Amino acid sequence: MIHIYLCEDDNRQLNCWKEIIEKHLLMSSTESMLYCATSKPEELLSMRRRSNTTGLYFLDIDLQSNKNGIELAQEIRKYDPRGYVVFVTTHSEMAVLTFRYKVEAMDFISKDETETLPKQICSCIQNAERNYKAQLDSSNRLLSIKVDKDSLVLDQNDIVAITTSNDSHKITVHTKTGIRQISGSLKEFQATLNSGFCQCNRSTIVNLKHVLKYSREDALLLMNNRETYSVSIRMLGKVQKALNNFYPSITN
Repeated sequence: MIHIYLCEDDNRQLNCWKEIIEKHLLMSSTESMLYCATSKPEELLSMRRRSNTTGLYFLDIDLQSNKNGIELAQEIRKYDPRGYVVFVTTHSEMAVLTFRYKVEAMDFISKDETETLPKQICSCIQNAERNYKAQLDSSNRLLSIKVDKDSLVLDQNDIVAITTSNDSHKITVHTKTGIRQISGSLKEFQATLNSGFCQCNRSTIVNLKHVLKYSREDALLLMNNRETYSVSIRMLGKVQKALNNFYPSITN
C-alpha cells in the first residue's frame, strides 16, 4: 500500500488534485489510498509521523507558510527516506534546488499545463506503484493477486491474516485497515507467502509479525488489529515453534 499526501495552499487547486486522485484510485485495482490533503505543511508532517507506510507526496513549492515545498520534502525524508516526492508548481525555475536540498524528486509537474495535469498526476501514481512493487519483490514481500483482469499488489507485511470465506471459492485477506475477499484457496496462497506466515488452524494463516499475544492455555492468538484466531491441536507444536523463533517472550 502507498499513502498519498497532498500539500497545496490554494484550496481550489487542492480540491482539483483530490478529485483527480480519487477518480484514479476508484477506477484502478490498487491498495493505494489518499491519506492526507492539506494546505499546512505541519499537518502533513503530523500525519506522516503516524504512518509507517511508504508515501507519495504531491507538493506545491510556494506554500505561503514558514516552509516551502522543498523544505517540507526535506523534512519528509527524515520519516520516509524511500517515499516518492512530486512537485506541482508554477516555479519550474526552482527545480535545481531539489538537487541542492537532496530531496530526490520523482517528478516536476507544471501547474500551467492544466490540460495534461490529470494525466501527469495519474502517471506519477502508476510509476510509484510500479517502483513500490519492484521494491517489495526484491525484499520478498510482494504478493500479487489476480483480480478480474487486473493484478492487486499487496505488501505481505500489511497482511494480518488470511482466512477461508463462506464462499468455498474465495478467501478473505485481513489487514490493519480492513478486509478484502478474493478468489482462491488457502493452499494456493500459502505457496506464495514468505516465512513470516504460519497456518494456525484449517481455515486460517496468520502473519507472525502482527501477533500481539499467544495464550497457550486458551490456544488463542491475539493480533494487533484486535482480531483473535484459535490454534488447532494439530497445529499447536508448529505455531509454538514459529512464535519462539519470532518472539521468544510472546507466549504466556
